[in-house]
Amino acid sequence: MRKSTRTISGVTPVAVMTEPGVCPGQCIYCPTYPGSPRSYTPDSPAVIRARRFDYDAGQQVRKRLETMAQMGHPTDKIELIVMGGTFLAYSETYQRQFIKGCYDALNGEDSPPSGDLEEAKRRNETARHRCVGLCLETRPDWCGTAEVARMIEFGVTRVELGVQMLDDEIYKLVRRGHTVDDVVKATRLLKEHGFKVHYHWMPGLPGSDPEKDLNLSRQLFSDPRFRPDGLKLYPTMVVAGTELEKWYDAGRYQPYDDVTMTRLVANIKSIVPGYVRISRVLRDIPGKFIVGGLKDSMRDIVKQLMKEEGLECQCIRCREYGHRLRNGGRVKEPGLVRLDYDASEGKEVILSFEDDRGTLFGLIRMRVQTKSIAGLGLKGKGNLALIRELHVYGAEVPLNEQNPNAAQHKGLGKALIAEAERLARDEFKASMIGVLSGVGAREYYRTEFGYTDRAGYMVKEL
Repeated sequence: MRKSTRTISGVTPVAVMTEPGVCPGQCIYCPTYPGSPRSYTPDSPAVIRARRFDYDAGQQVRKRLETMAQMGHPTDKIELIVMGGTFLAYSETYQRQFIKGCYDALNGEDSPPSGDLEEAKRRNETARHRCVGLCLETRPDWCGTAEVARMIEFGVTRVELGVQMLDDEIYKLVRRGHTVDDVVKATRLLKEHGFKVHYHWMPGLPGSDPEKDLNLSRQLFSDPRFRPDGLKLYPTMVVAGTELEKWYDAGRYQPYDDVTMTRLVANIKSIVPGYVRISRVLRDIPGKFIVGGLKDSMRDIVKQLMKEEGLECQCIRCREYGHRLRNGGRVKEPGLVRLDYDASEGKEVILSFEDDRGTLFGLIRMRVQTKSIAGLGLKGKGNLALIRELHVYGAEVPLNEQNPNAAQHKGLGKALIAEAERLARDEFKASMIGVLSGVGAREYYRTEFGYTDRAGYMVKEL
């Protein structure tokens, strides 16, 4: 059965799981089961799918493509999501082989295996199944200059950081193994190199309380050292087999009750800025493994509570064109909207097409940097502008096709790029603009806008 929301944001997500490996963290809330990657349970859907193919990357991708096609989803614009915990802590050989296997599978069975990762990427630029976005999960302390360089080599566009909470005392209590300063450094480094940055956020951890969680959630967006582009809300749950379960049994830890957590999540959603996308509100852990805390998705419950209390979520997901239509909303012709804010020692500019109700048709996320960034590989005479995201929302429309009821392929993306280039050149005196694009989107920038390849980016002199 086709699930319309799966591709309602304009791309087809394909999730793959790495083999079980050693995690550098020792977090007390994290489950560890034989035969499953750290933090995942044996009955998690992604684990079941991966185990069926002995965690082979290529076979996982091919099977997901087959399944998506059978469900009626387009498979030409793929967002590849690598799951399994701290991918960058695996051996570099394994990392390259895994990513290469994904590209080889996307390139099609009629294409022989590529000789190396670079060849696999080149083929994918014009392949049938193009990787327009690649996401990895990692820890803030496993996100230094070497890891960033490797992610650029892989074609990564989005990084999910396991931040959990911004409090060093909580980090010590739960044995997280890194500091808030590590979060600051990783966030800045990623943005400076053009990645989209999403945080995993865990209200309800030991050492916290609802008021503290809400205040730290406010700090996420008031403090320019953070200001992530996206959030996954993972309310703390007690999972069987964890150290936290022992604390729970001994009375050392008590999760928030469902009412308290639901209200907290509603309050967090109400303060999220419009440049942030909330993609999840609960971890995908089967209920039989949960011994304390929320077991069921509460997205609809939170939505109802916010409606009753006159609260609104302004996050990207709640305003997307496709979701608005799906929920029965009426949309009007969009106009160009601009938002500027400072973050991680740079200036962020969000250009978007929105109607008078804030319905989001598309956006471009641009960063302007006045200082030289070590290891970036992009040097010009003036400031540097980096496009960290270009996205037109609504149901995915296959390449070279048109849909009168869709937002894609209507020229919105081209208009956003043209305006970003103008601002970069005329207002911010940038001599160059670059895009850390998905490998499968490079041909678009090359043929439509005259961008060229340089140091892992698509770039254009202004």
